[in-house]
Amino acid sequence: MEIRTVSGQQAVDRVGAAEYLGLALSTVRIFSSPAQRPTTGFPAPLPDRDDRRDWFALVDLDAYRASRSATVTAPTSDADPDGLIGVAEFAALRGVTAGTFRSYVRHSLNDWQEHRDGLLPYPDEITAARNGSTYRWKRRHAVAWAFPERSRTGGRTPGRAPTVADLESVLNDDVGGTLKNRNIATALSERLGRPVSLQTVLRLKQKRSQQDDAAPGA
Repeated sequence: MEIRTVSGQQAVDRVGAAEYLGLALSTVRIFSSPAQRPTTGFPAPLPDRDDRRDWFALVDLDAYRASRSATVTAPTSDADPDGLIGVAEFAALRGVTAGTFRSYVRHSLNDWQEHRDGLLPYPDEITAARNGSTYRWKRRHAVAWAFPERSRTGGRTPGRAPTVADLESVLNDDVGGTLKNRNIATALSERLGRPVSLQTVLRLKQKRSQQDDAAPGA
């Protein structure tokens, strides 16, 4: 985690903020967006940008973590770990509003169509409803996702993890530049023989952009 002095304060970028808070980078991206900050309470970046990146003061992140710890609902030890919970209970478990959680659902739909985790884990139960679908998760899966600092069970997805070089190879094959992120995820999955989520594509694109910014003469 890189810590710099920005605007006279010790600060980290979004990647560092995710590591510092023990949150997924995709979660920090959403929480820290101008549209979501009034709802999530995530601190605003410092006024000075360094290396074309936003930076967040550690003291502000400490205050945010303290407030979040006071509001997030901790799972009870006597709850059935295999019991199913819906969107409302999952949102309360994560400490976000129902509206914010619904945006997580929307960002996950493309991956769920491929039966894999997206911004949210793939639901354990999907049932048809009058206006779409109803999603439910086993409590233990929701807890593992809502509290990523806790140890998660299960092994890694088999196969080599995708790299920026893999992303560039797929993009180079896209002569017309028409591939959308979900198409890139599919192409990477076929290339590597393992599921690649939309979230992973977004991470690779951000890393590629950071490498371009850091390149001499950029």
